Amino acid sequence: MRNPSLSLRWGITAALWLITVGPAAADTLRVDAATAVEMALAASQRAVAADARISAAQLTVDAADAARLPVVGASAAVSQRSAVPEFAAATGGPGAEPVVIFPNIETAYAAGIGVRQPLYSGGGIQAGREAARHGLAAADGGQDLTRLDLRYEARVAYWRSIAADAALGAAEAQQRRALRLLDDARALRRAGMAVDADVLGAEARAASAQLDVVRTSTELASRLADLRSLLGLAGDVDLELADRGSHALPPLPAPLDEMVAASEGRPELAIADARIAQATATERAVAAARKPAVGLSAQWDLERPNNRYLPLEDAWNDAWSVGLRATWTVFDGQRTAAEAAAVRAEAQAISADRDELARQVRLQVETARLELEAALEAVAPADASRSAAAAREEASRERYAAGLAPIVEMLDAQAELTDAEVAQITVRVTAWIAAAALERAIGR
Repeated sequence: MRNPSLSLRWGITAALWLITVGPAAADTLRVDAATAVEMALAASQRAVAADARISAAQLTVDAADAARLPVVGASAAVSQRSAVPEFAAATGGPGAEPVVIFPNIETAYAAGIGVRQPLYSGGGIQAGREAARHGLAAADGGQDLTRLDLRYEARVAYWRSIAADAALGAAEAQQRRALRLLDDARALRRAGMAVDADVLGAEARAASAQLDVVRTSTELASRLADLRSLLGLAGDVDLELADRGSHALPPLPAPLDEMVAASEGRPELAIADARIAQATATERAVAAARKPAVGLSAQWDLERPNNRYLPLEDAWNDAWSVGLRATWTVFDGQRTAAEAAAVRAEAQAISADRDELARQVRLQVETARLELEAALEAVAPADASRSAAAAREEASRERYAAGLAPIVEMLDAQAELTDAEVAQITVRVTAWIAAAALERAIGR
């Protein structure tokens, strides 16, 4: 079982980290994927809710355990009754003064202490305890699932921010190239070496590049806002992405069989197993109502008047009793049997859902692994494409400056270079996101 105070410790750790990173942390915060994960876990209210559910499940276990313990109760009462004729009888023979057997007592008092101890419940108490513990295991799995989802969301949000930042850098580089080309076109037109169509083409490309800068800048702001929200940061905190401009790649995935075996510990599967076991135990608890139940009871009463003392008198008298009680429901119209069958059918449904979930988990692992392999394989071609596009753009620029190439060739070369730069960024980010998806599919 997870410690309910775990989120508090995460929060304290994150706060201490923010304090120790330096005075600039109030305005700029440097984060990497691992830091983003820890901060998301510490800031998320979903983690707090998962902790609360574990606490509730633990209290349910405590309540189920208490069913096997004795129950002690105390009572007190006072009542005012209407007056009644007194009943007296001459019990001492002729001439003796009558004895009042039933006096007129208008105010009655009573106090008592009772104890009940179950001795045998047909296995119902034990089954209820087992069901409560399986419910706790399901809540524990729910906490693991929440943390798993938060880790995945934090990694994806971080790498999407990296992609948006890199896309903005590519757009800004394209804008700079487009502006240089526009300046060159205007200079050549003034020298009589270019026509208006060349300048207009360069102006159109510069305007398009500026539009791309606006679009990618908005996309980056949106991605950073998502990341800040997930990390629980204020909107005025600037995030410095540690992997900005990095060409690092995730490692190659392990063999498929090994990863499928590791995915058998997925929280979703653990939750399903706990729910199946809980339903089975609940069925036994329901069916126990058809079996005999035996219990021990003890009672001590102090009453005024006490009906066990005759003749009645307006005085305090006590009495006690100890008993063994057995009950057995002989016929209930098949209500208990129907309830047990309903729980059993629910367990069968959960079992079928669990088998379907296992199939989906294997497919998720296989798909995520294929996506990661494809992304890693695409890195080398993307790098080669970017190098070739950069070389062509440089050659086209030299040819254009020498008057040997039309501006259309230069515009096409710049467009290809921008596309290659974006592709180079995309395949790397795709690889990291695929790696995060694979970790999520495995359950790590």
